[in-house]
Amino acid sequence: MLVKRLCAVVSGVIVLSLSTVAQGAEQFLIVGTDSDGYPFKLDTQTMGEKERKFGNVLKIYQFKDDLTFEYMLNASCGDERLWIVGHRVYNKRTGKKISEEKENKEIPAYGDTPSSTAMKYYCQAIKARGWQQQQ
Repeated sequence: MLVKRLCAVVSGVIVLSLSTVAQGAEQFLIVGTDSDGYPFKLDTQTMGEKERKFGNVLKIYQFKDDLTFEYMLNASCGDERLWIVGHRVYNKRTGKKISEEKENKEIPAYGDTPSSTAMKYYCQAIKARGWQQQQ
């Protein structure tokens, strides 16, 4: 009986550990690539969170050579509109911010761009009206 309980506890710990690893792997969802094949990755764990100076944003990252590019988007699912509100560039090795720019440029909310794909994923994830089905 004790051996069965011990096996059940160990199995539970292993399942929880694997679940945590799987969740970590899902934090970044590839939403497109550039012409050189570098992927754009949506941070699914921070979607819609408030970012100082930029509001509630979706963050898309791209890692190229020694740089990390962070693009911040504001999505209005109800209005079906999308804006790029800013971007930052970091040194990939040190993590030090090299530049930061605030923008407010409306961009297409539909199509197969990384930004529109990120918006579609976000709006479906929050179950926004009209986004439950494939658009």
